[in-house]
Order: sequence, then C-alpha cells, then structure tokens
Amino acid sequence: MSFKATNQLVWWITGTGAIDGQVNSGKGWASPGTGPGEAYPFNEAGTASTANGGSMTSLLLGNNGTILFWVDPKGAIGCCRWFASSGWQAVFDVLPSGTASATTQLTTLSVGSTAYLFCVSPDGAIVGGSWSDANSGTLGLMSPIAVAPLKSAAPDGGLTSISVNAQEIAVFWTTPKNSIDIAFLFEGPYSFRNFQRPLTVAQSVLGGTGIAVYSMEANQCSVWWIGQSSDLRRTNVDFTKVSSTPTPDWPVFEEVGPDSCKQTRSLLVQKVSGTQVEVFYENAKGAVAGLSYES
Repeated sequence: MSFKATNQLVWWITGTGAIDGQVNSGKGWASPGTGPGEAYPFNEAGTASTANGGSMTSLLLGNNGTILFWVDPKGAIGCCRWFASSGWQAVFDVLPSGTASATTQLTTLSVGSTAYLFCVSPDGAIVGGSWSDANSGTLGLMSPIAVAPLKSAAPDGGLTSISVNAQEIAVFWTTPKNSIDIAFLFEGPYSFRNFQRPLTVAQSVLGGTGIAVYSMEANQCSVWWIGQSSDLRRTNVDFTKVSSTPTPDWPVFEEVGPDSCKQTRSLLVQKVSGTQVEVFYENAKGAVAGLSYES
C-alpha cells in the first residue's frame, strides 16, 4: 500500500498466522517502530488463517490512512485501521465467525466514502459487507451483502471486484466448474439488487488460481486468468452487453503459452502510467514474471 513515495506499507501472513510487514518512510524498507501507533497490533500468532497461504487485502482512505482486512481462523473478517495522524488503532471484526471460507480470497474497494468487502462463504456463496462511511471515527460490523447463492463459487478459486460507476460494482469469481462468473451490484436507497452471468465456459480456468481485472475505457474491462494448460489468458468485457449475453462468447486471447504459469492465485494487473499497463504472475519456476502493454 502506497500513500506517496515516502510512505509505503507492505504486509504478509506468517506461518504462525501472525501478520508481519515493513514500512518505507523514505529511507528504505524496515520493520515498524515500537512507539505509539507504530507497532503492528495484528502481529500475533493465530491472528489470521494460514489455509491456502491465508488471505488479506487493504483499502486506501485517501491520503489519510488505510484499512487492513484478513480472514481469521474461525472464518471472521478481522480488521485494523491506520491513520497518518495517530498510527494503528485496535483490531476488531467487521464480519462475524463463519462468514468466510478458510481458503477464500478477499477483495475490497471503495466507491466515494463507502467501503465494500467480498469473500466466499464456507458453502460457496459470494457474500460481503459495506460501511457507508469508512472514514468515520467509529466503525463496527459491516452491513451484510449477498451477491451469489450457495455453491456459486470455488472456495479456493479467484475473487476480485472493480467499480463500474458511482452506483455499480462488478464482482468476479471462479465457479466450481472452473469457469468465471460476474455479478453486478446496483446500490439502491435501502438495499442492493444484482444479476449474475457467466463470462467463460466450464473448465476454462485452472483450479486454485486467481483472477485479475483491469478497468479500461468507460464500461469496459479486461479479465485475466490462468487456463487449464497453465497458460495466461485474457478477455475483454463490455459491461453494457453482459446482461444480453447469457452464454459466454467473449473472445479469449492466450497471452502466455502452455506450462508458463504456476498453479497459484498470485496474479496482478495494474496501470503504470496513462498508457502503460503491466501484468504480473508467478511462472512455472516460481519466479515473478510480467508483461507490459501500451494502449
């Protein structure tokens, strides 16, 4: 997580379930300090689930702070906030025990001041929660959100989300049939409504691998995943046409050939500049590899 070039944070889950990390305050990477608000209050054994490597994600609060989320050993979603003015706050749960599968990925995003988090439940549903004002001084449990019904998702598969516009979110996940589905959530005054569609055909995704999504021009995105042949695949999706596409027919492009990718959920796509996009994945030898594109 980067606030600026002189204020960067990185975290990971250790083998004991503690969450450790380092800080870069402009003088290189180092362990966090021990003063008030500096030490990580979540760096204790048993804090996070270690199943499938564990899962955690973070959300930037403008330039003022960040929120770190993780799955705990009982399936609750744990949370801790950091403020630039006062450092780390107390650890608390945002969704109760039994909410998340121990092997789920987490995905989070913000739309305006509202924060959203999504995960796969133990019975394969896509669920989540939201805060209407993530910058509030006092935060408790999130308001629950139901995205997709039971047995919709593979608990050890990929999960990601992006904002479509100020009232709409798109959530992507791997299904038990090793395909990718998408759901759109539309925010109403008191509730959500959503619809779900398939994006890829059955057995198009290698089980236990991740999904990455990059927002392109208005109403379009590129979706990346690892195929059954351990190749890296991509399709471009037009959001305005998803509702009228009940069966997948989006063109699929093989960006890296067979046996190139490791069976892992480590997959990232991000904009580097106004015209440059980079994709990172773990190759068959366990090294981080990447691709760069000019739009």
